[in-house]
Amino acid sequence: MKQFCRKNNKGFTLIEVIITIVMAGILAVMMFTYSNTSYTKSSSLLNRSRDTFRLQKVMENIFTDYNLNYKTNLAGIKTKISDPASQQEPPAGYGAYTLVNNDFIKFVGNAEAPIDTGDPQNILKVSIKNDAGETLTILLTLIVTQ
Repeated sequence: MKQFCRKNNKGFTLIEVIITIVMAGILAVMMFTYSNTSYTKSSSLLNRSRDTFRLQKVMENIFTDYNLNYKTNLAGIKTKISDPASQQEPPAGYGAYTLVNNDFIKFVGNAEAPIDTGDPQNILKVSIKNDAGETLTILLTLIVTQ
């Protein structure tokens, strides 16, 4: 019987190399898909935070204007807030917003706990929203000086 002499071949066969390349390609596609969605979604959170911060800044501008000029004149700030298109860019105006609610309100209690707020034009409810649909509300009260 003849014996075949095998040489000590070191290396991979062609089938092993092809299988390794196919598996590496599948893993690369999976990782690219996963990391691509992670990158795009992470920027949307930053954009939403930026929009929320801008809405909060607009409300702070409204509240500062109320504190400085309109504590005794809620009708004046109601008129100023009601037309956001006439506002200029900050610091003269408040910034970009969409007005949701700008009305005087009166709290009503029940028989057990009545609430007397006096004049129904003592409390102004202002609600604004941004382009993302987030809403922010503030209650402004009339300060009566004696």
